[in-house]
Amino acid sequence: MREYEYNDLTKQLLNQGYTADNHPDYVRVCTSRWGKNPLQNLAGGFEYEPQYRDAFVYATGCGKHVMGQHVIDNMSFMGVNWIHENDNPVVRCPYDKPNCKLNDSKLHGMQGGGFCIQCWCVCHRTDKAYYYENSIEKANKERELEKNQKYQEYADSRNGRVCYNHMHYDERTRSWAQIYEPNNCARRCTSTLCPILGRDLNRKKGNVYYDIKTSYTRNDHTIFDGEQIVNIKKGVRFFEKTVSLDICEAFIKLQSGEIYERYINENRSSQSRYKDFKTEVLNIRMESRPSRDLMKDLEDIRAGCNVTHESDTLKHLKEAKRQRKNTAEQKKIEKLEKLILKVGYYNLEDGREKYRIDKLFEWERIMELEAEREKREKEKQNEPVQLSLFD
Repeated sequence: MREYEYNDLTKQLLNQGYTADNHPDYVRVCTSRWGKNPLQNLAGGFEYEPQYRDAFVYATGCGKHVMGQHVIDNMSFMGVNWIHENDNPVVRCPYDKPNCKLNDSKLHGMQGGGFCIQCWCVCHRTDKAYYYENSIEKANKERELEKNQKYQEYADSRNGRVCYNHMHYDERTRSWAQIYEPNNCARRCTSTLCPILGRDLNRKKGNVYYDIKTSYTRNDHTIFDGEQIVNIKKGVRFFEKTVSLDICEAFIKLQSGEIYERYINENRSSQSRYKDFKTEVLNIRMESRPSRDLMKDLEDIRAGCNVTHESDTLKHLKEAKRQRKNTAEQKKIEKLEKLILKVGYYNLEDGREKYRIDKLFEWERIMELEAEREKREKEKQNEPVQLSLFD
């Protein structure tokens, strides 16, 4: 391993005569090695013991103290390893100064996008005693208190009609905003009281159903080439599980566009296969259970559409799964029956086999198989023996 690939701690210890087999107690050799040299590893040689480095006192360029256990370790950025062993771990700047003159210029700039941002600040060890009143820990706590205070102010301005699951904190403007997305309610909410609606949710549950109409022209170079294909899949459910009808109603009003986006994302292969592939989302509705309009189905069929219902598809899939399970279980039973007839239940030494038999068979069936086995043994013993004149 070339010297410049070692971290600064390793270079220092090697210059002092230490080796991979002889080193201070406060360091260890990283186990992610390759080759014969133990110091040839992902950490760049030696690394500090966690309990030792956690007690380090670091200082930022502006003089803020921070304990070693609270810095960001093992970050690689701009060709530099920002780690304890190089005396340059980083912390997130609580003041979000992207081009601070007191920071390393390689860390200038704002990381992240949208609501979340991050400015990294380099730290170096200091001999001064840790002072909480002038620390990153205190600055972060003050930032969190400010965030919580602004949340409460926002909630008070809405008379408490806010839900944390729909709240977003913009770290650029340090302000809260509520973006109501009923889809989040369906996935995450367990309460019957909705603070946004200001009342209990409808206890009656259902789902959002819709129909998908797709059309394309066949181009498979067969006698059907050029045929126009129109498929309509009806009664497709959006949520995996039933939810309050209030959530269904709110979703249809505010987020029904997600239905089309989801289908497009899940069927990109079909879109790329056919140049004129078209998709329509029809008849978005909320229902306690999927319903059918027989007359509409017949009308669509007469118009040349292939009509299917998702409930039928799911039912067939469930039935096929049940049959596969029954077939597999029957094969397992037949295998164990053959084992009892061949060896005998009481002669089985494998505890796992006995456990499976006890789980799958009634005791009466085991006794029947044992009786059959004994019967076969007796018949085999009573079989006439053919004598040979040459014996």
